[in-house]
Amino acid sequence: MNKSMKITVAALSGLLMLGSMNVASEAAPDISGSTAAAVSKVEQLEKEEAARINKLLEDNPDDSYMVYVSNELTKGKRLETFAMGNTHPEYNTYEDYWKKASTLKEPVLKQPKNLPENYRFVSGKIVGPYSSEYHNEMEAEAKKLKKQVHSKKVNWTKSNMILLHYKNGTHYIKFQSARLDPKDKKQKGYTYITAEELKKKYPKLGKKFITNTLSWIENGKSFSISTNPGNPLKEEDLIKMAKTVVKK
Repeated sequence: MNKSMKITVAALSGLLMLGSMNVASEAAPDISGSTAAAVSKVEQLEKEEAARINKLLEDNPDDSYMVYVSNELTKGKRLETFAMGNTHPEYNTYEDYWKKASTLKEPVLKQPKNLPENYRFVSGKIVGPYSSEYHNEMEAEAKKLKKQVHSKKVNWTKSNMILLHYKNGTHYIKFQSARLDPKDKKQKGYTYITAEELKKKYPKLGKKFITNTLSWIENGKSFSISTNPGNPLKEEDLIKMAKTVVKK
């Protein structure tokens, strides 16, 4: 599998895993005495902080927060830093998607000028920051403030992934951007592979990944356009869209 396809498949797989993550649902350890009291303190402090943030989110549901709970309290039984609020927003209209996408300080996907006729916007998703990206910052701030539970609002301006989905009857077009690891080799130009070629080359690849796909790297990010098997759009059609789908 070429480098760009590996990036695309890995990114999609990573996205599917997001729904299964729940940093607050760790199983409680077998505890007693002073250890139990310490855990009770953790739960109370975290509960109070979460309640305060949830109250703020009632008025501003699109806001995002990072919460840090020191290992001194958790004893390593859970992640120290986790997110609350809307760090992975989803959209039902292009207008709502663009309100957020246009604030990002990076090249982002936009609706191409030459989108084929009769294709309509179905959904959009922006995968924002992962809590791990804020861990060192949150830990340092908590230590400076001498707090074991620390939180703050974050105005994130970079994405880890963006997905746009358009449909025309049974046919679809999916646009994707993903953060590129600096160590990855820089691909030159466009790479195109048909669904038939992909299936033949990787017969064990999951059905959802069997698509006609054009991929390329631009300004340090990985981009791709994929269509369903049997879609009449050709490579040249996808290249035309690729030239106007990225807002610098």
